[in-house]
Amino acid sequence: MIQNAHITVITSKELSAMRLDDLVGCRGLVVEVLAEDRTRNRGALVLLEEPYLGEYLWFIPENSISYE
Repeated sequence: MIQNAHITVITSKELSAMRLDDLVGCRGLVVEVLAEDRTRNRGALVLLEEPYLGEYLWFIPENSISYE
């Protein structure tokens, strides 16, 4: 995973399990990678271009990240 990279959120079973399917298609910037030394809950904190539920910063699972 790449910090400071622009991404698009794509569908995944992890995102669906978190009930965040409404984020699919949103674009953002990876501000912190949360994948090193982890076997579970790998992903990143992403700063979205548009707020979702009034928040810009969201945890996005690794399988839901598509680099632009």
